[in-house]
Amino acid sequence: MAVARKRVVGLSAAAAALAGVLISHWEGMNLVAKHLPFDPPGVITVCGGITNYDWPWLKVGDVYTKAQCQEALSTVGQRYASDVATECLPELSTYPPHRQASIASFAVNLGKGKICGTSIGRDLREGRVKQACDAMVKYVNANGTFLQGLYNRRTDAMWGERPWCLRED
Repeated sequence: MAVARKRVVGLSAAAAALAGVLISHWEGMNLVAKHLPFDPPGVITVCGGITNYDWPWLKVGDVYTKAQCQEALSTVGQRYASDVATECLPELSTYPPHRQASIASFAVNLGKGKICGTSIGRDLREGRVKQACDAMVKYVNANGTFLQGLYNRRTDAMWGERPWCLRED
């Protein structure tokens, strides 16, 4: 007897590209890997958001080009989105590209657990998009400290994850 497999799709091509742009807009484009002061000890970041959790081989001082970083951010966004789709939102690929990109950016920033293990995932699964997108704004602290940059990332009218998540068109 054949076992039915659930087909899981991450981001559309458009959403992967948008996620890469959205992530790099907020994270910047640091081309040299380094420890950032707001990251936990031992975390190394490059390309505006890729860490040694994403690339275990990453070492302080590694250098990448802007093109390599942009491609990597799209790929990492796709992987995080695929993890979210597998874990809790199999319907992710049916969302509009801007909502997919918002969810991918949020997951890259905080991990799939902040979607799948919170009201965000439950609300999205149950069709409560506004509540899910609004809940993103609760996650604006790092190491117990409010970060204006995270608040901006969640709420900015043009580039914020929440507004992108809420868009209907």
